[in-house]
Parts: sequence; C-alpha cells; structure tokens
Amino acid sequence: MRKPNVSEATNEFIGLAIQCEHSEQPSFAGQTYIGAAKCEALAGNHLGEAEQYLAAARQFIKAEAKLLALKFHSPDRENLEAAIGCYLQALSKYPDKSPIRTSILMELANNLVSLNHKLEAVTYYEEALEIVNDSTMKLMYMRNLLNLLIDCGKYDNALQLANTIFDSNKHIPDGVLTEIQVSRVLLTLLVKPDEGDKIDSLKQLFDDLMNDTESEAIPFNIDLKLKLQSIIICSTVGDLQSLISVAPDTKPYLTSHQADLLHAIVYRTERL
Repeated sequence: MRKPNVSEATNEFIGLAIQCEHSEQPSFAGQTYIGAAKCEALAGNHLGEAEQYLAAARQFIKAEAKLLALKFHSPDRENLEAAIGCYLQALSKYPDKSPIRTSILMELANNLVSLNHKLEAVTYYEEALEIVNDSTMKLMYMRNLLNLLIDCGKYDNALQLANTIFDSNKHIPDGVLTEIQVSRVLLTLLVKPDEGDKIDSLKQLFDDLMNDTESEAIPFNIDLKLKLQSIIICSTVGDLQSLISVAPDTKPYLTSHQADLLHAIVYRTERL
C-alpha cells in the first residue's frame, strides 16, 4: 500500500474547509481547518499548523457571530471556546516576543469585544501589551485597553492604567494627552481614592486644573477647563442639580467613553 501523503491530506482538508465556507457552514469549516492543522503538525510544519489554526479560529468566530445575530444563546459556548482554543494553539507556535503573537492576541481580544465578551478580552489585551515594544503601538493599545476597562465598569483598574499611561509616556500627542487627562479627572471623581493613595501626577493635575495653572500636562481649551472645574466642584459637594445642568454642555467635548463616565458620576451623585 502507498504511504499516506500528508501534503495531499492537508490539501484535501483545506479544499473541504473552503467548500464549507462557501456553503455558509463555518463550524464545519473550522473543524476541517483543525484537520489541516494536525496534518501540518505531522509534517513538522509548525508555521503552516499555526496558519490553519488561525483559519479555524476565524471560522468559529464567524459561527458564533452568526448565532449572536440570530439571538441564539449557547450556554456551553462551543464555537467560542473552539475559537479561543485555536487562537491559543496558533499562539503557541511563535516565539514569546514575536510581533505575530501580538497580532493574534489583539485579533482574539477584538473578536471577543465584538461578541460582547469585553471583560474576557481584557486578559488578552494585557498579554499583548507585555509583548509590544514600539512606543506608539504601546500607547495605542493602552488607550484601547483603558476604554475597554471603562466599558466593563472597572473604574479602579482604568484609573490605575490612565495614571500609568501618563507617567510612562514622555511624548504623548496633545489630542491623546487631553483625552487621557480628562479621563483621569472623571475616573478620580468616580473612584474617589483617598488623598494619600493619589499619585503625585494626579494630585498635580487637580491642583493645576482648579488653580488655573498653565501647564503642558493639561492642554485643555478654556471652555473644557471651566466645565471640568464645575464638574469637580459639583461632584465634590454633591450638588446634583448643578451637575445635571453642566453635563449636556460638557458632553460635546468628551469621547463616548468619557460621556459614560460623566453619566455614572451624575447617577452616583443622585444616589447619595
């Protein structure tokens, strides 16, 4: 009998997987790509194996998204767990500091966010951050993670990360710096850390802001500065009506995540 040809088997699996894709059967396509990955493993082609696991993961994500669109809920999360497993299998085929690992982790995290598993995505964002060396990319990923933590209601963690972003980056573009500093102000009003727990740069931010001190660390226009001052005072003294009054005029200056923080501040003040 002829010895089985692993390359032929791989091609057969890939061909079948493509057929499944064309017939809108992503779960079957995912399983078939796993078959191709195992063939690549037998042939000792680890990069090919990783490629097939990634193809499988993307099909399982597609299957999960399809169920979500139809408002079906799978308590066992078969497709999602299969996708995560395949991403992690692909991840294991690359060296620890490989930029491809970063790309895989970010793809997994972004897919989890799109499927509304945001808290689960945080772990993979954090793993990706540990690998990134480029300062611009790192700043972008940290900013994305900050917004994700805000989405998840993890305000303590978000404030800690926002402080880290400010303190660890020497050259932050003004637009990004404004966004980070506004978020730090709003998060501080929500978290209400003890004065002794505030890091020096956070104390300085509030001092400069409330005393109208000119500083490169707060590149705010005058309108935004005045509105933040009002929010700080209203929140500190618990003046709900004034806070409700200033909020609509402030929102045009805020990102959607910051607008959510402001809403949370108003809600918390209302509950006091």
